[in-house]
Amino acid sequence: MAVGAIAVVAAFVADPKRAWSNLLVDNFFFMALGLFGVFFIALQYLTESGWSAVIKRIPEAMSQYLYIGGPLLLIVIALANHHLYHWMDHEAVEHDPVLQMKSAYLNAPFFYIRSVAYVAGWILAARVLRNYSLQQDLTGESFHKKCIKASAIFMVFFAVTSSTSAWDWLMSVDAHWFSTLYGWYVMMGMWVSGTTFMLLFIIYLKSRGYLPQVNESHLHDMGKWMFATSMAWTYLWVSQWLLYWYAGLPEEMTYFIERVENYPLPFFGMLLVNFFVPFYVLMSRDAKRQPGLLVGVGSIVFVGHWMDLQLLVMPGVMGHEHGHIGFIEYGMFLGFLGLFIFVVQKALAKHPIVVKNHAFLEESLHHHY
Repeated sequence: MAVGAIAVVAAFVADPKRAWSNLLVDNFFFMALGLFGVFFIALQYLTESGWSAVIKRIPEAMSQYLYIGGPLLLIVIALANHHLYHWMDHEAVEHDPVLQMKSAYLNAPFFYIRSVAYVAGWILAARVLRNYSLQQDLTGESFHKKCIKASAIFMVFFAVTSSTSAWDWLMSVDAHWFSTLYGWYVMMGMWVSGTTFMLLFIIYLKSRGYLPQVNESHLHDMGKWMFATSMAWTYLWVSQWLLYWYAGLPEEMTYFIERVENYPLPFFGMLLVNFFVPFYVLMSRDAKRQPGLLVGVGSIVFVGHWMDLQLLVMPGVMGHEHGHIGFIEYGMFLGFLGLFIFVVQKALAKHPIVVKNHAFLEESLHHHY
C-alpha cells in the first residue's frame, strides 16, 4: 500500500491527468472484484449449486471491499470530472453536436445520481447476503430461501447496472463512441478477474493449511470457470472488433483506430495473454487440478485483464502521445492490490473460514468426481 501511495503522489506531480486515469482504472478494477463477490454468491444460490458452499466465505470477504472501493470510486469521478470526461466540459459541449445529442443522458447531475445508486444498491446486496450467512452460522436457522429471494432481486439490478455503470464510468471516456456489446464485455472481464483472484486466494489459503476441506474437484471447478469465462471474454472481444471494424462507420471506427494504430502491441497482445494462454494451458482435465499451473496461468490472466482495462481508459483520456505503463501504473496497481487483500483478510479473520448450517455444506464437503 505504501508503494501505491508513493505512486499516486508521483503521478500528480508528473501529470494530473495520468493520475486521474490510473485512479479510475484501479478503483474500477478492484471495486469490480468486490462486486464479483456478491455476483458469485447470488449465482450459486440461484443455480442451487452445492459444490461451492465450502468456499463461500471467500466471495463474501471479497464483497466487503465494496464498502471502501465504492465510495473511493465516487470520490474519484467527482473530483476528476472533466479531466476524465470530455462531455463534462460545458464549452466543449457547446461546439459539439454529438455531445449535445447525448446530453439528455450524459449530464453531470444524472451521472452522479446513477453512480450513487449503483454503489448503494451493490453495497446493500452485499450487506444482506453477508448478514444472512452470519446469522445462519450463529442461530442454525435456515436462511436459504431468503438468500434465493435476495439473490434474484440483486441479479435483476446487477443485469442492468453492470452495463450502465460500464457505459457511464468507462465508455463515456470516449464520449463520441457507443457499443451495445461494451457493457457485457466489461462485465465478462470482471467475471474472469474475480474468478481468477478467488482461485488464487483459495490456493494460497489451502497452502497455509486454512482450507483442508478444499480438494482437487473444487480446484477443477474453479479452473473450469476461469477457462470458460476467458473463452466468453474472447468471444465478445472478437465480436465487437469484427462488427465495428468491418462495418467501417467513421463514428464507430475512431475508438479502434486510436488503439490499433497507436497501441497495437497491447491491443492485440490482449488475445495472447487472455485467450491463448488459458486456452492451451488449461485445455486438459489434469491441468485444472494442478495448483502450480493454476497459479501460473491465473497470475498472467489477472494482470492481463488489468492491462485490458488500462487499454479501455488510457487512450481515451491521455491520447496517443502520453499513454504508457511505468512505475506509476504498476505502483498504483500494487497499492490497490495490497488494500484489497488487506480488506479480504480482515473480513475472513472475523468469522469461521467455512460456513455452518448451509443447506449444501455436506454435499460440498464430499465433492468428488
